[in-house]
Amino acid sequence: MSLLNNCSAKCLGRRLIYCWGVAAIMFVLVAALSCKPQVEPTPEVGPTPELEGGKLQESVATQKRINRYFHSEVMPKLKTCWERVQGVGTIEMIYQYENDTKGGWAFKTLEVGKSDLPEGQNTTAMACMQNAVTGTSFPREASETGETFLIDWVWPVPMPPDAEQQIARMFDSSGGGEGGGGCDGHGKAAKCMTCGGAPVECLTVCVGEDPPCTITFSPAPNTLKTCSCGGGTCASGGLFGVVGGMIMY
Repeated sequence: MSLLNNCSAKCLGRRLIYCWGVAAIMFVLVAALSCKPQVEPTPEVGPTPELEGGKLQESVATQKRINRYFHSEVMPKLKTCWERVQGVGTIEMIYQYENDTKGGWAFKTLEVGKSDLPEGQNTTAMACMQNAVTGTSFPREASETGETFLIDWVWPVPMPPDAEQQIARMFDSSGGGEGGGGCDGHGKAAKCMTCGGAPVECLTVCVGEDPPCTITFSPAPNTLKTCSCGGGTCASGGLFGVVGGMIMY
């Protein structure tokens, strides 16, 4: 009887050791799996420039037309003075042009927007730009029927050493899908509006009309009656970039 009990005790001991062994292996496996690096989900690609009211090519063409004007009419008179602006950064210039009744947009007023230049340098940059842009104009497209054209453009300080190469890349760019972001590929926020989308909404775009954009509905629910933006043309961007294109300051 004692021998039988002794055998039973040994068998029970072996079973316990086996069970503990299996439990230990399972614990190690669970721990290993829990320590496995988590794969981050692929971020969704944000809205592309195709949201330019369905007029991406038109937007890019407008930005290039404005930059041709700046490069040919303004920069030759600006270059020497701009070298006196101190610091490293960007400065936003807001230009107001008016219909000259001769097929062009004539410069009227200028003001400074956002800037990260050192204190006092905005005044220097403003004086340089005012002198360079006064008396200039650029051609008006037949589709631009309003009386005003607002240009909200970002300028680098100092001008990059490879400015000519960046200019060439900008004019070769088709815009969209080339990296970068904003209206100039460098984060420039859109300041213009257009009506579009489904359901109808006011879209913020790089080239469009002056805000505000208003939508009026008929008495029937969600039935569009009128959709209109401001009375003038508007463009946001930068000296070396087009919608969605890549630039470097």
